[in-house]
Amino acid sequence: MEFKIYSNVDRIPWEGRREVSVIGVGRNLEERQRFEKSRGRKVSRRRRALLRKRRRICMGIALLLVCGVWLGAKSPDLLQMGGSRVHQFLSSVRGDEYPKELLEVLEKNEEAYDFVTNYPERETYLEKEIDISGICKKGEAPLLLQWDLRWGYDNYGDSMIGIAGCGPTCMTMAYLCLTGDTSMNPRKMADYAAKQGYHTEVGTSWSFFTQGASDLGLSGRELPLSESAMKQALDQGSVIISSMRLGDFTTTGHFILIRGYDEKGFLVNDPNSRKNSEKQWDYETLSGQIKGLWEIGT
Repeated sequence: MEFKIYSNVDRIPWEGRREVSVIGVGRNLEERQRFEKSRGRKVSRRRRALLRKRRRICMGIALLLVCGVWLGAKSPDLLQMGGSRVHQFLSSVRGDEYPKELLEVLEKNEEAYDFVTNYPERETYLEKEIDISGICKKGEAPLLLQWDLRWGYDNYGDSMIGIAGCGPTCMTMAYLCLTGDTSMNPRKMADYAAKQGYHTEVGTSWSFFTQGASDLGLSGRELPLSESAMKQALDQGSVIISSMRLGDFTTTGHFILIRGYDEKGFLVNDPNSRKNSEKQWDYETLSGQIKGLWEIGT
């Protein structure tokens, strides 16, 4: 006897249906129905498990967002540095190895990473000759950073140039621009300012940018806070040193050099930040943060 297997009873030839066991066909249909019901239950269970998993993921994400907002409100600097080399260094460093104010510099400014982390080797830089010839020419104000390894560890009064030397560093940039004399550098300028009494307990005295400039063979005069006065001074070939209050440049007090302007705003040399020095700053943004202005010329 020949046997054939059909997956669909409707496909069995009519003349052969009498040879087919009705019980067998019925049994196959019942088994298939049970299989479909079982499969449906399994699919439903999988769907419920998937929904539960999705809910857990959504709750986890929401919790992370809430924690992130809380951390940002409590410690924005910590949130910003999370996972960075700065955070890793500050988490592992021993407090007695570095001055507290030096670590505070790094907390506020990741650009100073090399300066802070090289502090234990500072002796190799203190007596090293400084050569800045070739970095600028007369009429151009080079960007000098107060925490440059070449002079950042040198004393400025009771502190270091890298921490408190924004005033002498700005005056050095002005001097190089106006004279082209690269024998001057922030180390020499800070030494001059301290010996002449322009360093005070609260930082660099404002008289450094008038009388101090005159003693250096330059001219210095206070400017009114006016966009037209600033542009006029820059048009005449002078540069401007500005004392800044709390804002984009500082959380305490700071000096920056304004070296020019274009249609997008003023061009600055911030001795504490390359990032700030790469931007143009409109007058409205700067004016609300300026405490004092001095035109430095020849």
